[in-house]
Amino acid sequence: MEKRMNILTGTIKIREEYIIGKVIKNDNAENKKDYIQVLSKDNMDKPEIGYKAYVLECDSCNSNLDNYCLGVKDIDSLSNYDVIEIIKDLNIRVLYRDDSNDNYILVTNQCNSNCIMCPDADSVRNTKDIPSINVILDHIRAIPNDTSHITITGGEPGLLKDDLIKIFAECKKYLPNTEFLLLSNGRIFSNTEFVDKFKSVVPKYTRVGIPLYADEPELHDSITRADNSFKQAVCGIKKLLNRGIDVEIRIVVQKLNYKILDKIARFICNEIPTITMVNIMSLEMCGNAIINKNQIWVDYEDIKEPVYKACLELIKHGIIVNLYNFPLCALDERVYAFAVKSISDYKVRYREECSGCTLKKECGGLFNSTINLKEARIKPVK
Repeated sequence: MEKRMNILTGTIKIREEYIIGKVIKNDNAENKKDYIQVLSKDNMDKPEIGYKAYVLECDSCNSNLDNYCLGVKDIDSLSNYDVIEIIKDLNIRVLYRDDSNDNYILVTNQCNSNCIMCPDADSVRNTKDIPSINVILDHIRAIPNDTSHITITGGEPGLLKDDLIKIFAECKKYLPNTEFLLLSNGRIFSNTEFVDKFKSVVPKYTRVGIPLYADEPELHDSITRADNSFKQAVCGIKKLLNRGIDVEIRIVVQKLNYKILDKIARFICNEIPTITMVNIMSLEMCGNAIINKNQIWVDYEDIKEPVYKACLELIKHGIIVNLYNFPLCALDERVYAFAVKSISDYKVRYREECSGCTLKKECGGLFNSTINLKEARIKPVK
């Protein structure tokens, strides 16, 4: 996956503003209207009229074909049932990888919080270049209906309001058996009218991931840099749970909160006792996080005991715990079993000294944005 192209270029000749469809590569599909035919130079005898569009490795085209891209390199990075978008006068963008379990739909870059450790920078989060709702809905309709998992993410998806309801209604219609994870700051769900609309359209297998960074408003709001974000997030979590919608709470470990991880865990156990899962997460050092490194970075050795105590507190109350984004050597060995290989395959890296670690096969590694951070001191297990 790491070497596969996400953007392919060529000479774009389409009449529409964009075309989205599933890939059929060097072959023909039965339902041509749903597919974009991708042909290598050696398979130019296979084009058939009726596809949404054509992606051709060669530099010439059968004049009977409508909507095509010529001279496209790297088509070997595409596979059957991938979903691609052809953008008029621009390029080909890969929206979905059929061989990946880490597919996502980015619905907006904008956010109504400004978290100090966000892996996006202000320039990204404040962009007005938001995908149109029609593009997002076409994307959903093109995804194969046997896909196992899709993450809906931002920015803050809740900013779409009624368009987010449309998105999940389409997910429910076209992907009824897919597992969805919606990543949100949870604030929109404090609105009773909205959470009731969401309940009416949410697919059967949906979980909402919402962060809590503290056990009280002042610290949480100072991390999100958004007033009332703690109150709104806790209210949103409770309203979702009360309507039978699954929620996972996410805690990002940083200098500002690592000493009170056990207090955050106790708050969750006492105030939100019906939560079933808490994911404790390490930092991704890019965007705001790298800009604010001195305020948020904490040595791995210093977090071992606090993370262990928080895990113990949650487990005692029957709450499932996962540890995301931590190399194993950053954790107390008593919680190794909770560590998940959570970093996306195209982002995961290992240092040279990791080659001699006895736990490398089990370890999730480091983010590509963290690998060269001198403060990220690791101690391979011998």
